[in-house]
Amino acid sequence: MSNLDGYHLSNVLRLIGRKTLLVLQVGPNWLSADGRFHDGALPLFAVAQSELTSSRYAFTVTAGFPEGETWRYMKSEYPPLFSLLLFFGAVSGSIGHFLQKRTLSPRREMQRAMEAAEFIPYFQPVVHGASKQWSGCEVLMRWNHPNEGLVRPDLFIPFAEYSGLIVPMTRALMQQTAALLAPLSASFKAPFHIGINITASHCRNLDLVEDCHAFIEAFAPGSISLVLELTERELIEPTAMTHQLFEQLHKLGVMIAIDDFGTGHSSLGYLRQFNVDFLKIDQSFVAMIGVDALSRHILDTIIELSAKLDLAIVAEGVETAEQSDYLTAHGVNFLQGYLFGRPMPAAEFINALSHH
Repeated sequence: MSNLDGYHLSNVLRLIGRKTLLVLQVGPNWLSADGRFHDGALPLFAVAQSELTSSRYAFTVTAGFPEGETWRYMKSEYPPLFSLLLFFGAVSGSIGHFLQKRTLSPRREMQRAMEAAEFIPYFQPVVHGASKQWSGCEVLMRWNHPNEGLVRPDLFIPFAEYSGLIVPMTRALMQQTAALLAPLSASFKAPFHIGINITASHCRNLDLVEDCHAFIEAFAPGSISLVLELTERELIEPTAMTHQLFEQLHKLGVMIAIDDFGTGHSSLGYLRQFNVDFLKIDQSFVAMIGVDALSRHILDTIIELSAKLDLAIVAEGVETAEQSDYLTAHGVNFLQGYLFGRPMPAAEFINALSHH
């Protein structure tokens, strides 16, 4: 047979050397490796099945590993590779077990977290520029995950915004905030500003008006001023509905702030259309005070612009006394940053509030 078709028979000999099981098919019949003659369908090999068909004669050689033989072959011929495969098998098994313990869908996991009230408010104080007395706070969302601990907002807020879950999550956050702070509102130095972050998703209907009305009604009359903070990076498209929304919000006494101002693309017309009350200067400009002359000039321009438009200013990311003194000297109304307090859980904030 070797003389008949040396190419195919040489491949057969190599396969035998690898301890691969073989069958030789001639026409409709085939011969197994143990010398038995068969007719009908060829057997199927579980792993690495291959066929070598002669181009000159009517025979085919089929080879492969039956189920269970692959591991025995790897162990005897390639011990290091066999050990490596076992290692990766153990690792993949551990990963599979870990993933099975987690919810398959991120959306379902976040819905579960909402039902379990795992999204909780953290509070960062905002101080008056001149007196440095607490004048309010920004409410920040955190995820108190039962297994992962406290999850950073940048790891879940983007998906919440993308999926639309940010709207019910914000509603729940407002309800928690009201339940925590409303009992203390009689002692606030009115008006105590409470900032809540919103996105364009909140502005697609008038439900936000009802949420804000319920929030304000929970506090002592005149004790707070609710400030909705909209990032400049996500501008709202002016429509008849959005104009109606912001008109009703202003009738409630809700104030509007543009967050991270200086990093986006809002125009003067945009500021007027939505009756903006505050500009929150992005911390990247504050960080450059005393460091970068160009950024300081931009900061000065923003401060001058807000004064001409009769808009109050909140400077974010204030971390040093030098920054605080510079901003106060240039007429910035409110300051926020680690110099005055980091974001803190409710119990810690309420305790600190009693001393301010």
